Amino acid sequence: MSLDVLLILLGVFLLLTLAIYCFSLNRKVSNFQQHAIGHKQFSTATIVATISATHCAGTMLKRSIVDGSMGIFYIAYRISIALFPLLLLSWLSGHMYRFMHNLSMPETMATLSRSYGRLITALFEVFHAIIIVSLQIQVISNTVSPLITSASPLVITTLITVIILVYAMSGGARAIALTDIWHCIVLSTLLIVLTWLVLKKTGNPIIEIIHFLESKRQFELHNLMYYDDNNKIRSILQYLSFPLAAISPYLVHNVYICSSPNQARKAFLYAGIFCTMITICMLIVGLFIFSWFPHIKSECIWDHFLSHASTPLKGMVCFIILSCAMSTVDSRLHIVSIIIGYDILRSIPFLRRFVHSYQLLVTRTALFAVTLLTLTLAFNYSTITLVRIMTSYARFYVPTIIAPFILVVLGLRTTYPVTLIGMSTGLLSVFAWHKWIFPIIHTDSSHFPCMLMNGLAIIMAHYLLTKYRKNKQSNKPLT
Repeated sequence: MSLDVLLILLGVFLLLTLAIYCFSLNRKVSNFQQHAIGHKQFSTATIVATISATHCAGTMLKRSIVDGSMGIFYIAYRISIALFPLLLLSWLSGHMYRFMHNLSMPETMATLSRSYGRLITALFEVFHAIIIVSLQIQVISNTVSPLITSASPLVITTLITVIILVYAMSGGARAIALTDIWHCIVLSTLLIVLTWLVLKKTGNPIIEIIHFLESKRQFELHNLMYYDDNNKIRSILQYLSFPLAAISPYLVHNVYICSSPNQARKAFLYAGIFCTMITICMLIVGLFIFSWFPHIKSECIWDHFLSHASTPLKGMVCFIILSCAMSTVDSRLHIVSIIIGYDILRSIPFLRRFVHSYQLLVTRTALFAVTLLTLTLAFNYSTITLVRIMTSYARFYVPTIIAPFILVVLGLRTTYPVTLIGMSTGLLSVFAWHKWIFPIIHTDSSHFPCMLMNGLAIIMAHYLLTKYRKNKQSNKPLT
């Protein structure tokens, strides 16, 4: 297999993606609701594929291979990220009977905190999605550039992004769901073949590989809860943050495309199992590569593997990464365009009537504009810069948004000043953590404790306000 053959296979892969998009046009999008959430007639398997393809980002294979060689703590870390957020959303979606008619997570937040919470949640997701999509475009470029040298990586990356833009703009949720099924098929099939071929490349039976790993200190069971400096609190906080960081509009949106909360609950449960299997398979590939190159440092093992891999192996790696990255990009672009057109622009008084009349056009225009912005960021800013921005975002998102969202799903109804008190408490807790707690335990994993402070502040303020109102009514003189 030559490099030109890889270019041909890439063309076939993209043409099949477009063919699946054309198949989705048998049910045309005639209004904004159909564009946003489809016709709410998706099968559970289709929704599972959409959730899984969105949840498995383009960097997942590389990170799993690197983390697989670093020890049991990092293996548990990868599995936890894949499984726990989807299990938590499976539980929450079973309580979302009142919100199945919503089109976005910010709209659900408006139930608790009116336009303020809706706008705050929307702005958080727009900011995060732009950075994530920019990083995924960089992943696509960095994947094709070393493997397909007969064509310009810039041209190929732009072409892939344009294809995503075309079917996301005109096909909406239905086109994205069907292409995600195709990407999941490619991902899972090639990953199984890749695992088998890497095992054959090692030249060792599985039993010998297991004995080899047992002899390594980082794979001893006691390292499961301890980090580099044996700080158990640090490890516990990191594990507690896993289920929370991924609860954002891009995953919650899959609840709204379901026909019922029961279907959503099953879809997230099955997606959690499927994503865990995919992650374990990638980790096994990493362990096989580690046994193949036992003297290579973990941070260098990915590049070392690619430099010694055959062209067929490189091709499989390329299409696995492209499948994950494209699925993440199309879903995030779709959801961020809905949030801009439906939650942000409609909240502006002098634009409300125009946006309502041309909702579908406004959403598609927002999708086009965000795509151009992400391309510009991807080709003009380094990965390190974008990752730093994303890390700063993650530090504030969970403590500010997640507690009110969980409370509203579980049935809390309160006033928006109470919600703003909770959000402000969560935000201030992050600064307090960084100033006083970080110097003691040396970790920024403040998601869970700061989110807890947010939730407790909302509950206490709601209780005190309710008690005050009851006392005021009981003390009112009878007329």
